[in-house]
Amino acid sequence: MKKLFALFLLVFLANFNLKAITSNRTFSIDEVKILAGGYLSQITFENPVFVDVDNDGDFDALNFKKGNIEYYKNSGSLESPVFILENKHYDKYDEAFFVASKMPYPMFFADKDGDGDVDMFVVRDKEFDKASLKYEYNIGYAENSLNLDTGTLITIILVLVIVLLILAILGR
Repeated sequence: MKKLFALFLLVFLANFNLKAITSNRTFSIDEVKILAGGYLSQITFENPVFVDVDNDGDFDALNFKKGNIEYYKNSGSLESPVFILENKHYDKYDEAFFVASKMPYPMFFADKDGDGDVDMFVVRDKEFDKASLKYEYNIGYAENSLNLDTGTLITIILVLVIVLLILAILGR
């Protein structure tokens, strides 16, 4: 079920106008874990999506909110982010009853393995480390191994919608 959710989320996000966001930089889970604290402390909304929208080497923030995506530009640096609302209507998406209007977790989209596409890092939760006396974030990772054209993505979305509808009907 978690793999199905990750696949659905990747396909779901691929349909937004996130453009071809790539860079020469790769990020490890440990690097994202370190960045997560600084980035999440600078955001006032729940479960942001961090991605380098403007391709300047740092992560910008997207807020998925009731069918609208807000874009917050990072005017600081990679290590010290400062977010400014750049575009309140960056993109739109269709809401359906089975899709939450916000992301279920904070996420980072960056290349982990150097293959030129963005992979998904999910900030699942944080735990207090008694040895360092700091909170540490638990990061999950999913490789973007999909090399699909638009027609295939639409087909996958339609199949997932049908499966989710059937599950909703059977769950009653």
